[in-house]
Amino acid sequence: MTNSDLCLKVFDFLKHSKVETIIICAGARNAPFVLELESQNFNKIYYFEERSAAFYALGLMKQSGKPVAIITTSGTAAAELLPATIESYYQCLPLIIITADRPKVYRGSGAPQAINQIGLYSNYVEKSFDWDIETKSFDVETFLQMPLHFNICFDEPLIDKKSDMKADSKIQILEKQFFVKATNADISQIKNPLIIIGQIEEFQKSHVIQFIKETKAPVYLESLSQLRAEETIKDYVIHSTDSLIKKIFQQKWCDSVIRIGSVPTLRFWRDLETEFKEIAVFNFTDQNFTGLAKKTKNFKLEFSHSVDSKNVHLQKIKEIDTALEKQKQNLLDQFPLSQPSCVRMLSVAVTDKPLYLGNSLPIREWDQFATNKYSNQSVYANRGANGIDGQISTYLGWANAFPVSFCFIGDLTALYDLAALGLNSSGDSKFQVVVMNNFGGHIFKRVFKDDRFLNSHHVEFGSWAKMWNWNYQLIKSTQDFVQILNPSEKSIIEIQPDLKQSEMFWTAWDRVCHEI
Repeated sequence: MTNSDLCLKVFDFLKHSKVETIIICAGARNAPFVLELESQNFNKIYYFEERSAAFYALGLMKQSGKPVAIITTSGTAAAELLPATIESYYQCLPLIIITADRPKVYRGSGAPQAINQIGLYSNYVEKSFDWDIETKSFDVETFLQMPLHFNICFDEPLIDKKSDMKADSKIQILEKQFFVKATNADISQIKNPLIIIGQIEEFQKSHVIQFIKETKAPVYLESLSQLRAEETIKDYVIHSTDSLIKKIFQQKWCDSVIRIGSVPTLRFWRDLETEFKEIAVFNFTDQNFTGLAKKTKNFKLEFSHSVDSKNVHLQKIKEIDTALEKQKQNLLDQFPLSQPSCVRMLSVAVTDKPLYLGNSLPIREWDQFATNKYSNQSVYANRGANGIDGQISTYLGWANAFPVSFCFIGDLTALYDLAALGLNSSGDSKFQVVVMNNFGGHIFKRVFKDDRFLNSHHVEFGSWAKMWNWNYQLIKSTQDFVQILNPSEKSIIEIQPDLKQSEMFWTAWDRVCHEI
């Protein structure tokens, strides 16, 4: 068995798993992979920074629906893949991690580039395989529904040739059913629900729409649902998020929650563990996580039964929602350069273009303040571990298939992923990264009411754009938003809201919500 043989065993598995793209973060220890790949018919992407490359792979998987492999050298390079591995795990995406390693005898020695890479990804991979030239069997049996780790130990000389030696290998991709179908007995427990819809796939939309029509219950649609402009269900939709939803349950206008799709972004979802812990939750999802610590059950995302709801309070709920929306619009007009108003103007400017939403404030404020006018907008976000790292990298991988797309993130999120712009330097796609720069993490200021949680800074992003040869636009007035209407090939669009207006908006809006 040679180093070349080991590479070919890994490639056999990748081909069997229908991997089309391999991302290579070249180094010394993974040189056998780098050379052997030249004769392989994979789409090959090279990038120097492992963390960004792994998140880019995540975006590619979400776009293509197929596994993506990433190859690194040994040592801390392997550790850089952990954040994206965690995110892939919670999104049930099969990132295939291939780490080169020094021979096993070096483990625990403290020799250069010889950390213990087995167990590095802990519970966030389905399996780890530890292969070297002494390995006799290369059997791989996997469900391929979460990350996998192949740790390949290469001895020196690193560069050798394929041998005539045969080694057993058996590759089997298994079908695993994480979910159960809801029975009549399960459905009969649902009497008067509020429906919350998170991220769903395009092919699921028609079934979900039909379920809403039949259930006739109030519905809250997150942006990731892709349904916010669906005219046929508008009579059931509420928009004013947590304040109204909390009132609904405080007044007992609803007595249960049906979650459809991904784990919701709403603050109310966390309140289901505390203030509303007695509320029953029914999850219809393709994810194998309930998103709650309390005991709930996941059902397969299909609706062979209808829920007989017909909420008698729906009209009252809609009237309150309409009044809140009117007051919200008045405040957006009153404070035109506040951050919420900037979000509203951005949503109008990007029309029906594909949109990637960063975590923290952007996704929450988009849900609350973006216009629902446009029906064809594809919206995506990393809602697994909900971190702010790797967001731009994921966007670039996800947006590859679109002629023009937008990414909306916060300033700290951008600072976490400065190396990302080196990815995807060729091609015809127009990438537009919009950074809401309020010079700190203002979500924490609203949570803790303490400036020490702001992580304040004085960074602007023009120099970052120049570093990677991207175009740069600065938006500081309402008139500046017209710049977004004519996207260039690659742009950083920095929005600087008026912090005083933002503070005044939130003070007024919190008062309105408190008075409902």
